[in-house]
Amino acid sequence: MKKLFFMQKYKVLFIGLGRMGFHMSSHLSKNKKIDLYIFNRTNIKTKRWLKSFSALEYDFKFNVKFDFIITCLKDDGAVELILNKILKSNSFKTSTIFIDHSTISLDQVKKNNKLITNKKFHFLDAPVTGGEEGAIKGVLSTMIGGNSSKYNKSLFILGCYCKNVVHMGRVGSGQLTKFTNQILICGILYSISEANLFSKKNNLNQKKLYQAIKNGAAGSWQFINRYQSINKDKFNFGFSSELMEKDLRYVLKQSNKNKLDLQLTKDVHKRYKKLLLTKYRDKDTSSLIKSFSK
Repeated sequence: MKKLFFMQKYKVLFIGLGRMGFHMSSHLSKNKKIDLYIFNRTNIKTKRWLKSFSALEYDFKFNVKFDFIITCLKDDGAVELILNKILKSNSFKTSTIFIDHSTISLDQVKKNNKLITNKKFHFLDAPVTGGEEGAIKGVLSTMIGGNSSKYNKSLFILGCYCKNVVHMGRVGSGQLTKFTNQILICGILYSISEANLFSKKNNLNQKKLYQAIKNGAAGSWQFINRYQSINKDKFNFGFSSELMEKDLRYVLKQSNKNKLDLQLTKDVHKRYKKLLLTKYRDKDTSSLIKSFSK
């Protein structure tokens, strides 16, 4: 008599089908060990997602208990709104792991952890970096704060769309790592902007300049991937000025608590804040150059 073997399937709810979440969830949909449900606050994005990928559209009235609940949302307000919906639903059990990929304030992270812990399930603070291109290719990086055993149990899920996964320590350390990442990126983009303006003012051949610098000590992912697109006046490469302004606002809020005076970060934040009033609000972060007078 033949034995029947049943593949264990993980029930996963993915919430947030924005520029990043749209593609991150698509990788989960292709894994045969995952029974995927999706939810987005605006239904039009859900319908667009379902035209290309397969999952069940979730309703908070459903009586489905998930192994993993994953969020990738815009800001504190969006995360708090969705978390309240989750806590009032039947979507979790004591073994559920809640993974939040949003970049939010440290205060909101602590609030999330407290609310989830009070309900006797588990929280991982897990912001991502790598941009829309990284999400499409499934090669994002994520920095995790939370219980190490829950982190280890989540590696199977995270590996579907992340190439680099690092456990940073306690809850909150993931978000603090992402803040550090954003400080580095804004500094690099600031220097790229000034370098671009300086080199053009001195009539340097931009193609030759790119070739001369890209593999040297000043080369970086931002330089290699954005310098040429800046010269072409193209700024449609994902992560927006609006989102960077929000992230840097959270960074500066935390630095004020630390009594740190981050002058460069303050300057860059002011520049992105000005871009919010222009057509570059929804353009990628390399549009920072548009905040400089030529």
